[in-house]
Amino acid sequence: MLTACMDNEYDDHKEYANAEDASAPAENLSPRVQGDFAKGLSAFVSETMEKDNLPGAAVAVVNTDEILFAEGFGYRDVDARLPVTRETLFHIGSTNKSMTAMLTAILIDEGYFAWDTPVNEIYAGFRLSDPSSSQAVTMRDLLSMQSGIPDSAEDDFYGERAEDIFDFVAGIDLLGAPGEAFSYSNLSASLAGYVDVIAAGYDDGDLYEGYADLLHDKVLQPIGMDTAVVRFSEAERSPNYGKSYYGDGSEAEREDFDGDPLAPSGSVKASILDMAAYMQTQLNAGVAPNGTRVVSAANLRETWKPLLENYGMGWETSSCNGYTIISHEGAFDNYLSVIGMVPDLDVAFVVLTNSEESGEGLIIDLPQYLVDELGK
Repeated sequence: MLTACMDNEYDDHKEYANAEDASAPAENLSPRVQGDFAKGLSAFVSETMEKDNLPGAAVAVVNTDEILFAEGFGYRDVDARLPVTRETLFHIGSTNKSMTAMLTAILIDEGYFAWDTPVNEIYAGFRLSDPSSSQAVTMRDLLSMQSGIPDSAEDDFYGERAEDIFDFVAGIDLLGAPGEAFSYSNLSASLAGYVDVIAAGYDDGDLYEGYADLLHDKVLQPIGMDTAVVRFSEAERSPNYGKSYYGDGSEAEREDFDGDPLAPSGSVKASILDMAAYMQTQLNAGVAPNGTRVVSAANLRETWKPLLENYGMGWETSSCNGYTIISHEGAFDNYLSVIGMVPDLDVAFVVLTNSEESGEGLIIDLPQYLVDELGK
């Protein structure tokens, strides 16, 4: 949650009339981003990084038509003095959840199921501990964190393969019936991703591999996210994959690995250019910068809609200076990130950092800075 921007409670009665309204260019935005905008933003990022001892970061600001700003700052490898560039790969953490939601929306477009189709009608092997919940829970419930699966359940999950999640959730106590309670759950979102894999026929004996391939084929490749990957081994082979750091500046240990059962909740590694293309696709209601219609406007818009606790499907809704912000933070392997849209300003942003402990100030303060500058 972008706490620095929460000047008032989000009005959940406010909805865009349609996805085209949500992505319509704000009047007179272009003059606001000319001249000193890039210089001022660069100075803001650099000053914040110096204050917080943040080793490296990458920042992008886009609108529906173009990348307004995309730059790397600091170092992806401090000891070797290798700089962060626009091609540097960062772990994006839970911002990956919106990609899993987009993937689900694409499969709905293709007719595999609907948002409110019971999950056990898509995959007959799906079970929760309560029989009535097993019959009722939907893909919308899983992605919006209102499936009844508690966040705390992850503490007891020691499965080694994606397939183990299905056995595990069949035995855990639930918070309540689907739709009754919000609990942020990586297990819940990961289940949705693997149900996608099963529905699309990508489950050739390994759900993790199926997810990596399905996300690539349906989301990453069509958008033009050319260097984004799910598998750790692929990122590790890239000369542009940087290190991450603890708050004291020491190099952090890696936790990522191929086969992570929670991959649909946050395993993508991507560059700032990859993420800029992704956010332009969101702003353009499902049309990628290359002109490809990736997902329908109607089903993409469903992922944005706030439900319990103002959480949608991979997106949180908040308010900043009277502007609605649709965003999500991500943290994994000591990387910290945030992505977001301000539809009324026709602008979206991405912040990727390589220190969870030192990056918090930048990911919280930059959205406020953008609204202050562009909302004048």
